[in-house]
Amino acid sequence: MSLIERLTRATVCLHLAPHGLHGVLRRAGRPVPDSAFHLPIANPDASWEVALAALRGWLEQHNEKKLPLAVSLASRWCAMLMVPWSGALLDRSSAQRFLHSQFGAVYGDSARAWRLAADDAPYGMPRLACGIDAALLQGVQDAAAAHGRRCLSIEPIAGPAWRGIAGAKPAAFALVEAGRLLLATSSGGRITALHSQSCAAAWGDELERAWRRWNLRAPQLDAIEQVALIDLSGVPQTNVPERFVPIAVAGAAHLMREAAWA
Repeated sequence: MSLIERLTRATVCLHLAPHGLHGVLRRAGRPVPDSAFHLPIANPDASWEVALAALRGWLEQHNEKKLPLAVSLASRWCAMLMVPWSGALLDRSSAQRFLHSQFGAVYGDSARAWRLAADDAPYGMPRLACGIDAALLQGVQDAAAAHGRRCLSIEPIAGPAWRGIAGAKPAAFALVEAGRLLLATSSGGRITALHSQSCAAAWGDELERAWRRWNLRAPQLDAIEQVALIDLSGVPQTNVPERFVPIAVAGAAHLMREAAWA
């Protein structure tokens, strides 16, 4: 790709969540002014099938341009684990067997239907791994292909959230979505540990309790005084503990950056 093409190309960044489809157009790595949108989704059971149907409907209605897509998915549809190092990770087929054994031990038989992937942490180091229902991934890819669009990336929202703040090198961050809370530590430019749980609409009360519960299993958290906070819940809180420092974010889709797929 030439420099001119790289600077002028545009990508539609989408975030698919149980109760809404969020999007923004990015050109040359920057959001285009006034291009953001939000499509509410009536989905009381938080089903990804319902959300996927809404995505298909949006693509059908906005089929005039064939711009490529970058898609992030809500955390409730993405199981994440830190898996220990294994030589099995060096081979593609054995890596899948190893990852399925790790996810199966935590999530049971349901993990068999997931597509699993791990990051490329250095040799001998634990790796961050993610599992997403294979039918959901295929559904997003098929929806894009049906309208002549390339799907440049499909990933959990934790990835764009982390990349969006990694330049500040926080020792830990918290990601809050509607009904879901993710806590993570980082070092050397990588996520090194994480904790995920459900949360109520009054998530401000839950943050410190969740941190303390995690601290019981990970005493090293005692040394972390500040935690970067990314709020994608749509329900602002007035009682956020001082430990958690809010990071201004325009919206979930805005977290997608060109570096993710360049």
